[in-house]
Amino acid sequence: MKINIKLPQTWNELSEKQLQHIAEGLEHYRKLPEEKQAHPKFIQRLYLHLIKNLLRENSWFKVRIALRQIPPSTYLDHFQFLLSENKRHQFPKAFKLKGKTYFPPAVRLQNVKMKEFSFADTLFYHWRETVKIDYLNLLCATLYRKKGGESEIDKRKPFEKLLVQKEVSLFAKMPYRQKLAIAYAYEGSRNYIIGLYPHVFPKPVEAEQDPEQPKTKPVKATYTPFGKLIHHKVGFDTSKIKETEDLTINEFLSVYENELVEIEKQKH
Repeated sequence: MKINIKLPQTWNELSEKQLQHIAEGLEHYRKLPEEKQAHPKFIQRLYLHLIKNLLRENSWFKVRIALRQIPPSTYLDHFQFLLSENKRHQFPKAFKLKGKTYFPPAVRLQNVKMKEFSFADTLFYHWRETVKIDYLNLLCATLYRKKGGESEIDKRKPFEKLLVQKEVSLFAKMPYRQKLAIAYAYEGSRNYIIGLYPHVFPKPVEAEQDPEQPKTKPVKATYTPFGKLIHHKVGFDTSKIKETEDLTINEFLSVYENELVEIEKQKH
């Protein structure tokens, strides 16, 4: 008997449910002590969690058959992309909190301005470093806002730090895995932006890894504080900061990238 199995092969092919549960599994693994992360038992638990969730969009019967037919030794072949760089660019769709609809940013943060991006990125960095839920709540409240923007490319109300503080209590009550899905979409979009502007974000020299050990930790891009990037770009001229903060990410970074390319050419 031949059955067709749905099995995503990229981050962007994951459904929102798959993204939520996979993010939850990866975060649980990340929090384990290093000695447990290296233990085969915990690695296998992670592998089983990932393969089950990649199969999640299939019927229970197909999942049962697939798990019987796919040897555990080949699990890694099917989800290696999840253990490499996060390339999720699509944010979870709009949702309601207390009867009000909250809208996401555009794919790859295309409609996000530098003022919002700088604040959101600081929150993301602190959450990654401390794993404190308060930072994650604030990040979600920053990215998802109620309708009210006049811009044709952004339904959300204009970003204001004070409004974020007022809304954060609602986001604190959201399911943890739903918030993780938002953070992972942000991280994937950030990774895309870093790859788009290699002179603004030069790649660090990576440490050599033992080829005999499985690569179970997602690749982490080097952090660059975007607030400092803005101040450096305008030469710490406060009169230019507001104008710069109102630019979209790509408007700001594309100019900066081209300037750095020209500087490099002049050196040679």
